[in-house]
Amino acid sequence: MTLRAIDCHMHIFGDRTAYPFAEPRSYTVPPAGVDAYWKAVAGTDIARVVVVQPSAYATDNRCTLDALDAFGDAARGVAVLDPDSIGDTELAALHARRVRGVRVNLRSVRAAAAPVDAVLPKLDRLLCGSDWHIQVFCDPGVLADLVAIQPKLRVPLVLDHFGSIDPLGPDRHVADMRRLVEGGAWAKLSGSYRISTGPDGAGVADLARTIRDMAPDRMVWASDWPHTPKHSGATTNRDTVLQYQPLDTAGLYHAVADWFPDADVRQQILQDNPARLYGWST
Repeated sequence: MTLRAIDCHMHIFGDRTAYPFAEPRSYTVPPAGVDAYWKAVAGTDIARVVVVQPSAYATDNRCTLDALDAFGDAARGVAVLDPDSIGDTELAALHARRVRGVRVNLRSVRAAAAPVDAVLPKLDRLLCGSDWHIQVFCDPGVLADLVAIQPKLRVPLVLDHFGSIDPLGPDRHVADMRRLVEGGAWAKLSGSYRISTGPDGAGVADLARTIRDMAPDRMVWASDWPHTPKHSGATTNRDTVLQYQPLDTAGLYHAVADWFPDADVRQQILQDNPARLYGWST
């Protein structure tokens, strides 16, 4: 069977005149569109994508939704929502445009982030009965808080970017990740360059295998294109444009073969698992 890999976490940024950034925000970046994405992953088996709402747009999901329209059925989306100002009608409209999850970003916008024990139950009540999930990007120390909250949630959690665990000192947080995954959470093997020097950084392959072994049917992979610049998480209104990190996106994909030499394992992580999570047929 031909592998139709799914990139489970990438962003689209549009022209600022059509899609203005939030005020304040953590960074300002140039446009990064659909055509540029396909160019970046040329030479890979990637055929489908999950467009994730970036923090720079806050809850204005228009750029992400228009990107979903441009990708067509090759895409699913993860939005950012205010649970206090959205109802079933709005959720149904988002679902019709192929949104399948809500992101809670506790790391890129630290100062503006709501307490996790306040926002997650609200989102859970909003999404209960749907096939959506709550995606969380957080510092590794927050994983212990999620362990306490998870039994109260009825929709699954998806953990961004290896749970932000340090591959050179993982023991402190791997146990919390394990509890979450064994409790039904999913984990994204993505953004390896955010926790190390890249997919070949010290300890990354071992951490990827450790997390994958926790629950092989709930592991997915993602590129995190276009690789937003490093930033402190402090909010600002500055218009200084920061450039994306100059990474080989196709190389991030091909590194999975080094992490997991078994072709069946790669098919599970790159295709079968994410197809189930995001509502595609395999």
